[in-house]
Amino acid sequence: MILSQCTENDFVPVLDSNGKTKYFIKECIDRFPYSITVNNKKTKVEILEKRVVSYNPKLAAKKKAEILKQVEKAKKACVSKAKKDEYGDSGKYVTFESVDEEGNNGKVSVSINYDKIDKDLELAGYNLIVTSETKMSFQEIYNTYHNLWRIEESFRVMKSDLDARPVYLQKEDSIYGHFLICYLSVVLLRILQLKIFNDDFSSSELLRFIKEYKVMVVSIIMCKLL
Repeated sequence: MILSQCTENDFVPVLDSNGKTKYFIKECIDRFPYSITVNNKKTKVEILEKRVVSYNPKLAAKKKAEILKQVEKAKKACVSKAKKDEYGDSGKYVTFESVDEEGNNGKVSVSINYDKIDKDLELAGYNLIVTSETKMSFQEIYNTYHNLWRIEESFRVMKSDLDARPVYLQKEDSIYGHFLICYLSVVLLRILQLKIFNDDFSSSELLRFIKEYKVMVVSIIMCKLL
C-alpha cells in the first residue's frame, strides 16, 4: 500500500531568515521491505516508514572538494607505489588486487576506482533520514536529526565542565546524588540556553559566563552638596 510517492522534481526549498535557499528537501511515506531472521529462517516483512531526503548545495560543494582531494592523494600514492596502509582515507578510491597466481602475499595491482568516485560525487550533498514517526513533518524530522549533536555535547559538558567523572565516591546513594546534580545542571543549562536566550549563545559561552560571574557588595554614600 503506497501512501505517497517521491518524484524527481518535488524537492521543496527551505529558506533562511533572509529569504535565501538553505537546502532542498522532500519526503515520502511507504511500506518498505526488510529481511529478518526468525528461528534461523529469513522472512520478508514490510514496515511503514517515512523517508526524508535533503540536498544542501553548500555541503555538496564541500563534499566534492574533499572527495577530489582524496582522489588526488590516492593518485599520488599510486604513482609513488605506496603501501596499502599509507593510503589512509583515500584508500576507498583505490582497488587492490593480488596478481600472485599462487595466492601468496606477492605482487598487488593498484588502480583508481572511478566508479566509486563518480558515485560519491553524484551523492555529495544528499542526506537520507529514515523514521517510523510518519506523522512528523519533514521539517521536524530534519531539525530533530540535526540536533542530535546536543546529546553528545551534554555528555561532554557533564564530564569536562561539571566533573561528572571520575567519581570519587563509594556509597551508592552518594553516587546517585552526584549524577542527579549533574543531570539537573545540564537540564537547567539547556533551559537557560534555549528558553531564556533563544539559542543565541553556546553552552560553553554560558558556562564560561557562569564561572566568571561575580557578585560585589557596593556601599553607596549619599553626599549632600552644600
